[in-house]
Amino acid sequence: MRIKLSYTVEEEDVLKEAAKLIGLSGEDLQHALTLFASTQEELKGSGTDNDIPNGEKARSMIEEFRQALLAVDTRLSEVVDILDGYEMYRMSQRSPEESPPQPEMTTAPAQLMELSEG
Repeated sequence: MRIKLSYTVEEEDVLKEAAKLIGLSGEDLQHALTLFASTQEELKGSGTDNDIPNGEKARSMIEEFRQALLAVDTRLSEVVDILDGYEMYRMSQRSPEESPPQPEMTTAPAQLMELSEG
């Protein structure tokens, strides 16, 4: 079972922490790359009678490969969530002069009430 963790860092350290989290996927990524190559080799066999491709072993290797990729993908998704939250925080900290202009309402509030009722 996976459990979501939460912790705080200083604002200036958010991107460094995100980089560290990506780095935690290095072992899973390396494992996936190894499985990528070895699965292909298993399916090809060596071409001799003594080394016949083992489909069941290849299937097991593919499942392990998928799990390694899932671990990397999950970590990357978590980092994207952190980056999105950080960007929202930074936008909320901007002064009104720095904020992008808000679009003007072209419909008067009374007209909006009529539209929603009708």
